[in-house]
Amino acid sequence: MARLKTVYDSETDIPAEFVELYTERNGKFELTGIEGVKTQADVDRVQSALSKERQDHRATKETLTKFSGIDAETVHAQLEELESTKSQLEALKGEGKLDDAKLEPIIEARVKRAVGPLERDKAQLARSLDEMKKQLNEKDAETSGLKQTLRNGSIERSIREAASRLKVIPTAIDDVVMRGLSVLDVAEDGAIVTKDTAIGAADWLKDMQEKAPNWWSQSQGGGAQGGKGGALSRADNPWTKEGWNLTKQGQIVKQVGEAKATEMAKAAGVTIGATKPAAA
Repeated sequence: MARLKTVYDSETDIPAEFVELYTERNGKFELTGIEGVKTQADVDRVQSALSKERQDHRATKETLTKFSGIDAETVHAQLEELESTKSQLEALKGEGKLDDAKLEPIIEARVKRAVGPLERDKAQLARSLDEMKKQLNEKDAETSGLKQTLRNGSIERSIREAASRLKVIPTAIDDVVMRGLSVLDVAEDGAIVTKDTAIGAADWLKDMQEKAPNWWSQSQGGGAQGGKGGALSRADNPWTKEGWNLTKQGQIVKQVGEAKATEMAKAAGVTIGATKPAAA
């Protein structure tokens, strides 16, 4: 039994009893009289359509890629501005001459649009520089504070070591440190020396034996008069009535710390911040 084909090249090739089921398309006879049956021609047409759709999609994608990163609203605004400028220029041209007064706002608008982004970048850069300067100043202040703390620490250690070797009485150590911090400094080579004569802490202390004999016991102070048991004299304590000195009080608090300064004030019968010495 002969099998039916979905497509015949000629009508005469179709079995006579089935001729009515075929329709001529593009010079061939396709089976169309049976519902649901798809001919190869149908399949070819679908594939051709799909292929064309893919090609069109690829072409559209390639075209859109050229506009990647472009803001549609910005382009629209620029086109409107260009259209407006074009109309203005045509109007000027139509009058037969160029009016500088009319051209000026057009030029200014273009310059403003071109310079605007640069001005914003400049302002942002200025803010960034100000913030960097502020941070650098804070770091400089912090570094200066640390350097001063290290400097005072080195000087104080040198003074205490020298005072121990020269047998300064314990009750006078704080006063020795306070004075030493005001006259001693750290040289470029790291040595602890006086600011004026560049002598070490030990030599400075030796020179002070005649100027401040109360720092040593009477037997070590060259016969000079000291405080009771060699303690700090009242004249050297700026919180006493004899030595009252607000400026020196502030210097001591800054140089030796509030705790040690409080002890000196307490020994004079007052507290830090008192406005006058204790009554005799």
